Amino acid sequence: MKTIGGAILATIILFFSSLFIVSPILSNLGYSSVDSSYHLQTHALIVTLIFTVILCTLIGVKYILEEIKKLQSKK
Repeated sequence: MKTIGGAILATIILFFSSLFIVSPILSNLGYSSVDSSYHLQTHALIVTLIFTVILCTLIGVKYILEEIKKLQSKK
């Protein structure tokens, strides 16, 4: 249950960071018409997802390398 709560909290934080941080940056890149404003939020969420995947991959690799070092030190 604690894991599900953490995932929900992380999802909410990522959504609002996308809304208030990434969207204004992308809006300065030329999203000015009404039609493109719908795509702005979608593209902001995609950019946030890409950086989230990169961050999780880096954290996972660091954890895997630590586990490998622990196994090698036991031998």
